Formats: sequence, C-alpha cells, structure tokens
Amino acid sequence: MSENSEKILYLILKKLEEQEELLFLTVSTLTTKKAVANLLGKTDRMIDYYIQNGTFQDGVHYFINEKGKKEFIPSGILDYKRNKNRKKEEKKLETEKKIYHPSVQNIIQGLKVG
Repeated sequence: MSENSEKILYLILKKLEEQEELLFLTVSTLTTKKAVANLLGKTDRMIDYYIQNGTFQDGVHYFINEKGKKEFIPSGILDYKRNKNRKKEEKKLETEKKIYHPSVQNIIQGLKVG
C-alpha cells in the first residue's frame, strides 16, 4: 500500500472516530422525554400518550429508574423511529394500488391484451 493511501485511510479513520463520538453524545442524551420528543418531532404530551396507549413499551422503549422516573432507552427509540418511517413507506406503496368499482373492473379485465 502506498504512503498516500495510508494517509487517506488514516484521515478516514479519524473522521469516523469523530462521528462515532458525536453519535454517542447524541444517543446518550435520548434518555429524557424532552430529547425523545425533539427527535421524533412530537410534544412531551404525545410521548406521554405513546406510553399510555402502549406504543412505547416498558423494557423496550423506556424503564422506570431507581428514583421512580421514566428513563428512555435510546436504542428502542431509534428502532421505533426507523420502523415508523418504514411503515410510512409501505403505506405509500399500498395507496398506489387502484381499486375500481366491480363493473369497471370487469371492463378493464376485458380490455387486457394478453
């Protein structure tokens, strides 16, 4: 490997380490309701609603700490956000399917060239 390639790989490694540190700082602050609300673009009250209706589950998205307060689990919150976005994408695909009245459907099926 050339000296130039080694320098480039070293710079890439340093940038990745910086990004990892920033990510850790961001994720570690996801333990409060306010931080979770900001990440999801919701209000504190909506986060409370998610807990009440079971959207956020004890032991998955949050837990009760030794002081009796809810503390959020960063990995669970990030998984929720990823899955929520995936469901939106799937919903968009489902809405693209066209549903016709049965009489129109019969006409369309008769027009198919095959």
